[in-house]
Amino acid sequence: MSEENKKVDEHQKEESDNLEDLNKDNSNENPSKSDTPISDEDIILKLNEEISDLKDQRLRAIAELENFRKRAEKDQSDALKYGVANFAKEIINIKDNIERAQSSISDDVKTNDAVKSVVEGLDLIAQATVSTFEKIGIKKVESINQKFDHNLHQAMMEIEKDEMEPGTIVQEILPGYTLHDRLLRPAMVGVSKNTQENQDNKDKKNEETE
Repeated sequence: MSEENKKVDEHQKEESDNLEDLNKDNSNENPSKSDTPISDEDIILKLNEEISDLKDQRLRAIAELENFRKRAEKDQSDALKYGVANFAKEIINIKDNIERAQSSISDDVKTNDAVKSVVEGLDLIAQATVSTFEKIGIKKVESINQKFDHNLHQAMMEIEKDEMEPGTIVQEILPGYTLHDRLLRPAMVGVSKNTQENQDNKDKKNEETE
């Protein structure tokens, strides 16, 4: 064998030895997981944790599904109850016009045979609108002699009335209506207040008591 071939063989042998040493070092530094046995207790503990997580996920999914069902039912209920809101606003305007027409006819004219049929026709239409209101859940807001409520009433004026408690509704300019528990239109009203003389007397009495 030539000198040159001997050198090549020695070089290859040296590289092979270095590779074996490197593999041994890696094996010592990173022992295989299979070398560390897992006890039965650890396996059972891990399985119990996974079961607990799955139960929690199941309960959360059931809760979310129930919430979704309730929201869907409420949305459907609201759609049925309040879906006619725009129609309801239009029909209360019709009732306003009917009432204006009825109030514009004096009692003397109502006895006229030519007008009597018109009056009767208006009365029938007014009754039909009231019946429709009841069917779809429209109710008139109570106003006269009621305490002013900003949720239901809109004050258009103040009227001096010492015999009434201040803030009492004494005049209804335009009736208000609700659709189930929602306000369609506030009642436009006149609210009582004390006369200036009466108010001055009250203020004077309050000052004396203080």
